[in-house]
Amino acid sequence: MYHNAHQIMKAVYDYFYGQINENNTISIDLRAPSLVGTVQDDPFDCFIEQQLQAAFPELEVVSSGKLTTPDIIIRDKRTGVIVGIEVKKLIQKVSGADSRGLTMDYNSCLPCGTALIKVGAATTDIPCYYLYALLNNNSSSIVTFILMHGDFINYDFNLHKEAKLANTTEYNHGPYGEGSVRHRAMYTYPNPLNYKLKCFHTRKVFVTKKLECTNLKLTHLVTEDVSRCDIYKNTFFYSIVDNGKEDHSTDPVLIDDIFADCKARKAKKRITASMPVLIE
Repeated sequence: MYHNAHQIMKAVYDYFYGQINENNTISIDLRAPSLVGTVQDDPFDCFIEQQLQAAFPELEVVSSGKLTTPDIIIRDKRTGVIVGIEVKKLIQKVSGADSRGLTMDYNSCLPCGTALIKVGAATTDIPCYYLYALLNNNSSSIVTFILMHGDFINYDFNLHKEAKLANTTEYNHGPYGEGSVRHRAMYTYPNPLNYKLKCFHTRKVFVTKKLECTNLKLTHLVTEDVSRCDIYKNTFFYSIVDNGKEDHSTDPVLIDDIFADCKARKAKKRITASMPVLIE
């Protein structure tokens, strides 16, 4: 029986951590990408859902469906606790690096540690965690596994809700008035799977708020604490939990400004449009 969302997520982390093999990876068996119902269907998302359903028969594990966030909803019907999981994956390059770098795409849905769902006819907000997975280049195993509270990336729920309604379509476009233009916001936010982030790369960790970590009695498994300072000068602390921590007597390392390189980016104005070039 689970009394809060963080207990459920720690149990999910424990399950996947228990799947680590002798190569320090988590073996996966994905169905062929060609065997899909829709172009939005993702074999890895389906794999995670099926694993959770098999591992936690006492919980209700439901896929939200295509193009819906969060990808997976978990509910303990005995206590009424509900939590969402958004699944994000990247494929490792042959060099061992991730395929994105500083940021990754969050498409038209701004990441957030809170999400809206409907329970019957009623709309309610639930906690949301993000499952980040870096797969090896033949997609046979998980190299990096991070189960992270969504607030680590963005805690502004109002901004998240505004983003869900930001997409618009313009009609009567073009010289004949027969076209349309879809104005779709595309968000790129930090990429925890960036191979340069040594606190995450090739590890299998659970990341939650420091207070929740204390409440869950996990402080002996904390390897790093991360301070997150927002644009208003507020500081929030998160803990990186690693079930494999060997020396429980060591104090966690403090990491500041973990995504500093993302902040350093500058807007670039597009001066010329790209076009094909023929050699004279």
